[in-house]
Amino acid sequence: MSLLLGAVDRSFTYEGSEPQPVTGFFLALEGKPPSREYLVARVSERVGSLPALWQPQPQRGRRLRPTAAVRLDPVEHVRWAVDQDLTAFPAALLAVPLRAGVPAWDLWCAPGRDDGRFQVAFRIHHAVHDGMGAAHDLLTLLCDDSPPPLRPVERKRPTATGCANVVKDLTRSLGGRRRHRSIPLPRPGDPVRWAWEEVPERIVHEIARRSRCTGNDICLAAFAWALRLNASQTTAGNQARAPDFDAVIPMSTRDDRNRTAPGNQLVAFRLRLPVSAGSFEEAVDRVVEQSRAARVHRRRDAARWLLELSPTAVGAWASRVMMDPRTAPVIASSLTFPAVGPCLGARLLGTSMMYNLAGGTRSYLSFTRAQGVMRCGLAYRASWQADSVPALWRHILVRLARPKTSPGANNLLPER
Repeated sequence: MSLLLGAVDRSFTYEGSEPQPVTGFFLALEGKPPSREYLVARVSERVGSLPALWQPQPQRGRRLRPTAAVRLDPVEHVRWAVDQDLTAFPAALLAVPLRAGVPAWDLWCAPGRDDGRFQVAFRIHHAVHDGMGAAHDLLTLLCDDSPPPLRPVERKRPTATGCANVVKDLTRSLGGRRRHRSIPLPRPGDPVRWAWEEVPERIVHEIARRSRCTGNDICLAAFAWALRLNASQTTAGNQARAPDFDAVIPMSTRDDRNRTAPGNQLVAFRLRLPVSAGSFEEAVDRVVEQSRAARVHRRRDAARWLLELSPTAVGAWASRVMMDPRTAPVIASSLTFPAVGPCLGARLLGTSMMYNLAGGTRSYLSFTRAQGVMRCGLAYRASWQADSVPALWRHILVRLARPKTSPGANNLLPER
């Protein structure tokens, strides 16, 4: 049976020699890395139950036609990193395209320096699966026991205000696209970099409880404040050069009916990142105001409903307008893994969702929760000089989790 590419799927297909969009995860594990033979056998055993991994390289305007029987080619799909430096592994892999002519995914193992830790990376063409779908594929392949299901999204009736706000978002994005059409997209010579940090998830929950908001609100506010601090360090203290800007916030629409289906079950809304906020508290308030309005007015359901009503070509056009990197320099995703047992005989330490910045995307931010750890992963163009932003994000959250030493103490200034 063939699968017609949906509107969002089509927005992730590019013409000609452009790099194809790749999503997936980097995983850190504690234990002995598997042998190549063991990993090939595991993947071969389980790949048949994952329809998304049967799909060929998607092309614009064509149906996906899964092969009748997948015969795993270890060279094409289960790959080994030669470099022992685990620090450099993610950034190097972001620049490696998926191989053509075979189903559009691969699984990498980076054994490291035999220090009891190793990394695994799972990558898949974004037109074939979104982040939540890719997480299901990954857990099915790696979990030694039956993988726990990811939490589905509850469908609700869209509101009129939510629908109106979706249209406003699209209109604002289109207006910005016209105003900024002369802004060049990132040059091919501007390489992709990767940086990440993590904090215990309980820290985020505690700050969110005190602020009466969600953990994702806190993470976004801390990221905005980290951008401000980073700008002050890279522009000789001129904080006026750190204006607010739009971030694209993807929202999954996977429910019980399409929890593991191939394709993208996604919508998005625009959130104004409060980089100019005068305090962290103000940054939180401004994020919460926007995210709470999105929840109250059911923006997820409104966008899903409007996308389902639209012709596929119109939906694909609208998706590209919403994601335009000239008007939204950051895509900011969030995903929670269920608690899992051993994976490949090892203990999962943490994971980061990733994207390779195809289509001129300037940066991709992910907040990924797994095994009691919250990771902030950032893929960015080297010209942005954002390598310290995740570390500043962590610094902010750790300082906020500590009691203030004095009433007037500023716990958010970078340590010298």
